[in-house]
Amino acid sequence: MEAVRQDDAATLRLWLARRPGLAGLILPDGTSPVTLAARLGHNAALAALLEAGVAAWTVESDPEGPPTAMMLAAARGDAEAVVLLLEHGADPALRDRHGRSAADWARAQGHAELAARLEAGSEAERLVWSGAPTDQGAGPAMPAGPGRATPGAAAR
Repeated sequence: MEAVRQDDAATLRLWLARRPGLAGLILPDGTSPVTLAARLGHNAALAALLEAGVAAWTVESDPEGPPTAMMLAAARGDAEAVVLLLEHGADPALRDRHGRSAADWARAQGHAELAARLEAGSEAERLVWSGAPTDQGAGPAMPAGPGRATPGAAAR
């Protein structure tokens, strides 16, 4: 995780070559190396993780978990990270527990162009998504900054 925090892709590649299981570390708050790299905007580390075969959706199947790496990258307006994640299988249509997609996160942080690009890829999913948000009282307001969200990754 320190190599991710430092955006040290070379060290990260060495560690992953020696001990690939390290990429699956999950901190007590649900943060994975992929979500940490996306939250911090450390795209060299993100690329190293994804190229090593780390799943772009590491903890995204837990509806009570943290925001997805895609949501965090979108909230930062980081198109480069979004493209990396898409190329490695991340799903922009995944929803947090309030029913918000990565496009919603981007829009809430003022990244309308990125939101529009993400929506094009997730509109079909939006049409078939049948789960109601688990917190009916949640308004459209997003957290003050990336990674400071109410937990909730990907509910479809």
